[in-house]
Amino acid sequence: MQNLQKRQFGIVASVLFQEYNPDVMLLQEIKLHSETLHFQASYVSRMGYGTVIGSKFDVKKMKQIQSPWAEFGGLIHKKTTVATVNEIQFVSFHGYNGQPWKDKSKLVEHVDAVLKDLSPGPAVIAGDFNTWSKDLFDAVEAKVNNTGFHHACSWPYPGRDYPLDHAFFRGLSLVSHENYACASDHRGAILELDL
Repeated sequence: MQNLQKRQFGIVASVLFQEYNPDVMLLQEIKLHSETLHFQASYVSRMGYGTVIGSKFDVKKMKQIQSPWAEFGGLIHKKTTVATVNEIQFVSFHGYNGQPWKDKSKLVEHVDAVLKDLSPGPAVIAGDFNTWSKDLFDAVEAKVNNTGFHHACSWPYPGRDYPLDHAFFRGLSLVSHENYACASDHRGAILELDL
């Protein structure tokens, strides 16, 4: 998982894919249209709010789910990318941020809109949830727990006391995880999971 922080230059998702060689890669805040050549399930935003999923395996049942709330002056409706890989649903999530005012209820409604659109079965929802406080995280965690997900892990956001990036699993368990620094303001995470 990696938030690319809307960088036009400096971070190339396909380079990260080659360097870490993941089975599945979830990215948020992707901008470059050229990156869609490497990622089968994608919503690339010219303003830098795109989400994508890439995999070594066949990607099926791809869809985008739009946040019910616009932000940044009503210009942006963030879209979450969902794809099924080997019968597991993967969700690349970039959460409602509420700029310039954080709004817990709207972030929870964004999470809820995604959860309601998922099929039963094993699933991973991960990425930048924009949980700027423990209160925001607790609200998100309560919502996902109600649909059979559990918090698998979080990884630090540099310079902040509370992480923004999280992974939640349903029907899966976490074997190991590590995080790494790159040119983005967000750290990336490498997760090994087991059915």
